[in-house]
Amino acid sequence: MKVFTKRNTTLGVVIGALLVVLTACTPINSAATIGGTSISVDQVQKTVDTILSERTKVSTAGMNLETGEALNRSQLSFYVISELLLQVARESHVEVTEQEITDQIKAVTAQVGGASGLTSAMVNAGIAPNNLRTYFRSYLISQKVSTAFLAAGISKTDVTAAVQKLVSRKALQLKVAINPRYGTWDPQQATIVAAQLAAGAVTK
Repeated sequence: MKVFTKRNTTLGVVIGALLVVLTACTPINSAATIGGTSISVDQVQKTVDTILSERTKVSTAGMNLETGEALNRSQLSFYVISELLLQVARESHVEVTEQEITDQIKAVTAQVGGASGLTSAMVNAGIAPNNLRTYFRSYLISQKVSTAFLAAGISKTDVTAAVQKLVSRKALQLKVAINPRYGTWDPQQATIVAAQLAAGAVTK
């Protein structure tokens, strides 16, 4: 079971589903809004600061770590996608319990060789310690949504597209807005990119 990678495959599928999200002006203290939920600039900055601090505790040799604006964008994307998945779970009546999250963390901790291995894995994956449970909640939501589709008779070859459609509909409904200081939402890459790289890719 390898769920702790730099770019988690399952979450990557869901990220790829977010093809229609509006980028708009946000309040100056807001990094992004997802419907009625706001992610503050301070929240993103504290997460980035924590990640940078955690890097000093382990050997980062061989790790391809994000820095600067790229790190800020990826952490904001994490919060946006996590919120979208949470909303999808509520709409789909999918529940992830705290015990399930705890069990998943224990399993991964054993997989990577204990607490020290977990710290190193989190640094490599760009996950702040305070976001570990959110990370696994999102992972388990995506797994359960996929399982529900399979149980409903959708084939394995079509389940990814079904999940993508579900999350895309939620993203469109909530009308996500990104503070321009972090960049622009690129529907082709389904992530936040530097504004100068968008080149008109974002459309309303």
